[in-house]
Amino acid sequence: MSTDNKDTASKKVRILGVCGGIGSGKSKACELLVSELGCVAHIEADSIAHKVYQPGSQTIKDVVERFGTDILQTGKPKGEEEIDRKKLGAIVFSDPDAMATLERIVWPHVRTKILARIEEIKQEQQNESKGNNNDDNHQQPATIVLESAVLLDAEWEDLLDGIWLVRVPHTVAIQRLVQYRNFSEEDAQKRIEAQQTRRGIGNADEEVEKGVVTAIIENTGEVEELQKSLQENLHSAKSWK
Repeated sequence: MSTDNKDTASKKVRILGVCGGIGSGKSKACELLVSELGCVAHIEADSIAHKVYQPGSQTIKDVVERFGTDILQTGKPKGEEEIDRKKLGAIVFSDPDAMATLERIVWPHVRTKILARIEEIKQEQQNESKGNNNDDNHQQPATIVLESAVLLDAEWEDLLDGIWLVRVPHTVAIQRLVQYRNFSEEDAQKRIEAQQTRRGIGNADEEVEKGVVTAIIENTGEVEELQKSLQENLHSAKSWK
């Protein structure tokens, strides 16, 4: 069985994708899903994306093949090359086509590591089930949460049993970025606007209508309200494929 497909043999584990723009609170939502609502694991795609840039990795080789050796840090021995993120950033953040090229190179490597981590968690759950000797067919499926702003652009929806968008008005997102992450209002506005081309962020209603996004979580209130909304959607068949 290919690891690039959902494991139908262990259907008691389901994968929930959580996306949303900067300042939307998607990370807080994922934290609550695991710490308060019984989801078994939280996979952060951003963290995995950093790991694919390990020295000497295939990702680095592929990126250098496209963007040249000038983006490498100096003084590193062969086989231990590292990307100079400032140099690469100067190229891709000023050129949307270059950014799209970089994403096409990196996202497949991230996907591979996400799949490997999912399989690890599934195996852990199967081992726990055997240890508990519990064959309760009515038990809530174990849920793995995958967090990424680029779930849909990266075309990872085939891995997921549900896709939830965490959403707030731009004014609320700006306020949060200024208050909690030390952004200036201008920088916050620029970051939010830059994400409007992302699938599921700038075209949320369209993705809901197509059935791709299975639930929208409005996160404009207190943490308690967010947790209540998440809990309701966890138990609603309408929020899953």
